[in-house]
Amino acid sequence: MKKLIIPLLIILLVCGCSNNMKEEPKKEIKKEEPVIVEETYKDLNNTPIGIYSLNGNTLTKLTSIDKQLKVEEDIGVFQIYPSNEDIINLSTNYGQSFYNEYIKYPNIKIGFNIKYTTANGEVSYNILSPDNTFDHWEYLMNYLYDDYANRYSSFYSHIESNQVTESTLYTSIKLQASYSCGEITNIKLTVFTYDTDDDFDNGEYIGNSKYTLNININ
Repeated sequence: MKKLIIPLLIILLVCGCSNNMKEEPKKEIKKEEPVIVEETYKDLNNTPIGIYSLNGNTLTKLTSIDKQLKVEEDIGVFQIYPSNEDIINLSTNYGQSFYNEYIKYPNIKIGFNIKYTTANGEVSYNILSPDNTFDHWEYLMNYLYDDYANRYSSFYSHIESNQVTESTLYTSIKLQASYSCGEITNIKLTVFTYDTDDDFDNGEYIGNSKYTLNININ
């Protein structure tokens, strides 16, 4: 009888221990979703740029001018130069001088923005090539020039779309009043430099390299 009792006790102890050693429920491990950080725009292009008037071999930076608009008359021809200086005395002709400075900033393109105000509000548009110089021709007509390509010419015309090449430089811009110019109360001409489409947000230039001339209408 004792021989039977001892095995039974062992069995009971083993069973009791196994019942007390129940596994704890495993905690569910949640996978963390990766955090997506949107890259913010940062412009590293600090090309100096300005709008100037040319008199002989001297460039004078323009900040503000007063004009009276007359249909089909020039508002002005404005020279562009990659500099922040107020007065620049050129050692050679304008086209060559522009090129000598501009090649210091490779892969940089030049564009323009024109804003004009009428009683109906403000109109803003970019000029990146001859294709959009006449986007609002009923108010303003605009012409682009490559003074470097014509540096040895005494007379030359504006650039047509079919004349643009990879080496074309927009060194000057002319603004001319059109038949609805009487409605304009103010004009802002901005020159800017850019390298990619990232420098624009909904068509507006958002980069660092720009300069604005204010044209007050009398």
